[in-house]
Amino acid sequence: MSAWFTPWVLAALAAAPEGQIAYVSGTEQQDQRVCVLDLATGEGRPVGVGASDGAPAWSPDGARIAYHSKADPGLVIRVVNADGSGDMALPHQYGWNHHPQWSTDGCGRAVCKNKICGRYLLYTAEEGSGLDSRIMVYDTQSQTESPWAGGREGMMRPVWLPTLDLTRAKHLEEITWEGVDTPALMQELESVGGVLAVGVAQAETLLSTEVLLATASQAVPLLRLLTEESERYVEWAITPDRDAHRIAFESNDGGNREIFVLHKKGLTNVTNHRAADWNPVWGPSGEWLAFESFREGRQGVYRVFPDTALVLKVDASPDYSAWHPVWSPDSQWILYVSTGSGDPELYVTEVQTGDRRRLTNHVGIDDAPAWRPEVRQ
Repeated sequence: MSAWFTPWVLAALAAAPEGQIAYVSGTEQQDQRVCVLDLATGEGRPVGVGASDGAPAWSPDGARIAYHSKADPGLVIRVVNADGSGDMALPHQYGWNHHPQWSTDGCGRAVCKNKICGRYLLYTAEEGSGLDSRIMVYDTQSQTESPWAGGREGMMRPVWLPTLDLTRAKHLEEITWEGVDTPALMQELESVGGVLAVGVAQAETLLSTEVLLATASQAVPLLRLLTEESERYVEWAITPDRDAHRIAFESNDGGNREIFVLHKKGLTNVTNHRAADWNPVWGPSGEWLAFESFREGRQGVYRVFPDTALVLKVDASPDYSAWHPVWSPDSQWILYVSTGSGDPELYVTEVQTGDRRRLTNHVGIDDAPAWRPEVRQ
């Protein structure tokens, strides 16, 4: 190697992603199975049951993985230890249950002072019609399942609100809503926490969707609550940053799919491009958002700095597709799925250098990756 390489350059060239990644792998949808890839060894091992497994989600302490899998009939939520042991299906009231998410306060510590952290699993449940979908929460301590949002139907893709930072910025106790018990709403938010979800709403003669803040008994429109925004657009893919200081989501406000960020000062369109932009994912530091876009003509992965709306390409090409971005715990890498080698495989790109690496090489599909959290002591 040439002598001009400095120690910093050598370190950069030697950098490699670390940790473990859960993902689904299979030749067909019906045999997809949750697996765990160890980045140190490059070895993957199956941990799921292999019955159309999907959407793996790590618990905040990195010890367990929740995922949905085929049942007879419908889909069931399952939980398995990271080493593949102890797999179990959760009891459910409804036939179709999918996209589980763990409760978290965002602290990332092995022992969390907040007893909510990692205790609850929330997911979407329905009987199969879609419009009857609702938020369900499973308490892993009491082993009981309960409907949230007062059992309201038309609720989808719930995510836990790590803190009440944004809601505390508005004096909720001073707001009067028809049919909403504001004191009870505040008490539930403070004692158990809140959930963000997509909710079906009536927009004149058409159905639309909006961002809702939900507790066990109630649900209120978040944008109208915090910004006094009265118009409804189609909203989707809600994601708060780790501290819930800002919330990103998709919206067709402006004519096509764009990514908006809700913060204490209001609402900002941070992508604003003629091509569709969607699926925002916050980096652990809360500085950058990864997202998907058709800016190269096909599905690609990008990142944006919301404060200035600076957009940088992570991996996009008119010759192949890339999707499902996921950040590494240290914010140094972006993991995603790409068809650059033919079949959908897992890739990572180093944020600072743009160095791209292929992680899997299987016949069939590798998809839906989730990086194991880096737990602080």
